[in-house]
Amino acid sequence: MVIPYDRCVKPKHLERPVVAGSFHLIGGNPDLGELRPLTPSRSGRPQECVEHHVFRGEDGFWHLWGCIRNCRVGRILYHWQSDTLNRVDWERRGEIMRANRHAGESLDDWDDEEWIQSPFVVKHDQRYWMFYGGHKASPGRLTTFDTMRRSDCQICLMTSNDGLEWTRYRNEAGLSRVFVGPGETRDPCVITVGYQWYCYYAGYEFEGLTELPGVYLRTSADLILWSEPMLVHRDRHSEFGSSLWDTECPHVVERHGIFYLFRTENYALARTHVFWSTDPTDFGVGDARSRYLGLIPVAAPEIIVDEEGREYITSNHDLARGTMMAPLGWVPAS
Repeated sequence: MVIPYDRCVKPKHLERPVVAGSFHLIGGNPDLGELRPLTPSRSGRPQECVEHHVFRGEDGFWHLWGCIRNCRVGRILYHWQSDTLNRVDWERRGEIMRANRHAGESLDDWDDEEWIQSPFVVKHDQRYWMFYGGHKASPGRLTTFDTMRRSDCQICLMTSNDGLEWTRYRNEAGLSRVFVGPGETRDPCVITVGYQWYCYYAGYEFEGLTELPGVYLRTSADLILWSEPMLVHRDRHSEFGSSLWDTECPHVVERHGIFYLFRTENYALARTHVFWSTDPTDFGVGDARSRYLGLIPVAAPEIIVDEEGREYITSNHDLARGTMMAPLGWVPAS
């Protein structure tokens, strides 16, 4: 039986995440050399650090791969590393991943820019799997921004034996994508629920000329073949942000049988909304206000747990400076 949201009872052990200390810089905005933005850049904005992912590799180092936008070619991924999470300003490795149009990525994209974005890494079957946004998934140049925005985008895949050297996955058509759409598909977050992999991501549906942003879910048994998309969250009430770009960077974690969805509304204002659910396929569609826990002052967050079980949260609220990290705490939800 489906219980209406206004009649749902909050679990007694429901918690709310809080920033529990000061932020420190981990991924400083790097000098990209020949990929530095033109002055002014095509977008008219400076080089900025946006979505990112942190994981620990076989070498014992913590690795940060992040998306940098407004560089000379568009968007790229850049690599930092550190032997500890608490180090300030991690080592800038200089390694860059760019969109590969021969693998079907960023095809005929806006102003002919390259778009590769928002990585997420999991370890499975003795390998590392990096899912990332490959943006526009079909060729054919479109003439207006509004029409271009309606093009379906894709989630792509690279794999690695050690978390250092990466090889693009190729499907039967020779493409790196594992699924496409709906709409501007981006920002994957991959977790396990039971014996299944769950990939949450941002996307759009369309009703005529109206674009409806939401958080979507696909499931997989092998990280290659994914189910059809399922809408798991959408709420456009003004307190959560009602524009097309206010439902971004979904991040889902589970604590004591409760799932928590982090949804970024605004980077520079550090506005991320947190919703809860005991069902990982439903965080509220239409009206999710009874599932709302409140704001946390971060942008595009991820939760990282160190070897001693301490939790940290990352953030891109300071776009020009880089990716930040702070201790994370949990308090009883009021």
